[in-house]
Amino acid sequence: MLLMISKSAQPDKHPVDALKKLTDSLSDQYHPTVNPLLSRQAELFGVPVRSLQSTPRDGFRRTSYIDEDVVGAELYAKGSTLIAIRLIEITRARAHRDENGKIVSKESTACYLSVAYAGPTLDDNVMDEFEGHVKAVWGVELREDNQPSRKLSEIENLGQGGKAEEPTEQDVKCAAILSDKATRVLAIAIKSSSGLLLSDAPKQIPQKDRGRLDEVVQSLIAAGVVETEIVVICSKTGSQVNRLPNMGVLQRLDEQNVRCSCGKSLSLEKAEEALSVTEYGRTMLDGSRWLSVLVLQNLTDLGVSIENIRMEQEYAGEEVDCVAEVYGRLALFELKDKQFNLGNAYSFGAKVGIFRPDYPVIVTTEKVGSDARDHFVRSAQRGKRSQRFSVSDSETVNNIRFIEGMSALRRGLEEIVTSISIEAFAPFVQSALNFSTTSPGAILSAWAGKDH
Repeated sequence: MLLMISKSAQPDKHPVDALKKLTDSLSDQYHPTVNPLLSRQAELFGVPVRSLQSTPRDGFRRTSYIDEDVVGAELYAKGSTLIAIRLIEITRARAHRDENGKIVSKESTACYLSVAYAGPTLDDNVMDEFEGHVKAVWGVELREDNQPSRKLSEIENLGQGGKAEEPTEQDVKCAAILSDKATRVLAIAIKSSSGLLLSDAPKQIPQKDRGRLDEVVQSLIAAGVVETEIVVICSKTGSQVNRLPNMGVLQRLDEQNVRCSCGKSLSLEKAEEALSVTEYGRTMLDGSRWLSVLVLQNLTDLGVSIENIRMEQEYAGEEVDCVAEVYGRLALFELKDKQFNLGNAYSFGAKVGIFRPDYPVIVTTEKVGSDARDHFVRSAQRGKRSQRFSVSDSETVNNIRFIEGMSALRRGLEEIVTSISIEAFAPFVQSALNFSTTSPGAILSAWAGKDH
């Protein structure tokens, strides 16, 4: 598992020898990478370190008027946390007319400081400590880069509604309980029957789970999905004649001489305990909202900002269950509380074509059917997204990732977040490594004695 956080600031300028000052201020628990590598090379060649230092071009020309360069970088390790820092200068050329009417160009340079942390877990104490040293050198405070990208904003403009809201503690607890298949099957059966006799409950769940029926029922009651009631059954007709909250109500009705339609006292009729779904339970089951809550909670647990998650978007009548921006990459999630079949594949393929996600993901409580898999393979073979087609394993086809079964949900989302965070953190590492090796010209110039 790899998590990542990136932060940035805009200082007025980069101080002279800023990275050296930063490294010198840190404790021995921080292990720099770039300067020791360069120092070792200088030692091997027998030349001064400064003769091998250079500023590699680690930017790209955005337009003819903007030039971005990484002018310094370092990579530190402290415990399980990697810290990458980049010093960036952006030069902009602006054209304007002077007093004589001639077009002249004026350049301006802005300095930026970019820091990224990566590791299996992220230690707030390490980040706070490091940022304190950064502030001492540059005089600025780093702020987290978590604003939604232009791509996510465009998707938001395509759809209606759907900004994610923090799930309540009850929602999270309920979603976790309903992720158990036997529990979920029983809850759906109770909802569909508008009430279910407790004696009929064992018939609704798989044979292997009947031994834990009491546990399943109690978990649904504790989560507020179902509630118990008393059903009075007429001994003459066998029909349900009354539904009561508890036996105490039945006793009070009997005292008031309320009778069954057949004439018998209610207390003499058969009374059975039954289960009925609550309004809250109905809300969580309708549209498999519990699954949306579970995915949302797992994404936020894995470091994805809730500000960058959209739930239940609608576009041209098609519902998009979840869209999330993870470290600058767009992930589109299709959630199904059933087997994902060919019809679902056609629908999801259309959504992928509209939103063009970097990571299309199918989450199903069952399996992705062979017909759906075959459809994705045929689509790849016809050239659709062919450059990204992969069948390297059973969980990825045509760059579409499959998460099958609730037991695989956490692991599947961790793999996706890790894959994206590696992509996002790699440029920071590359920037540092670009400064850790020198050019042939610098080596030969130093060897020739020009810089001695």
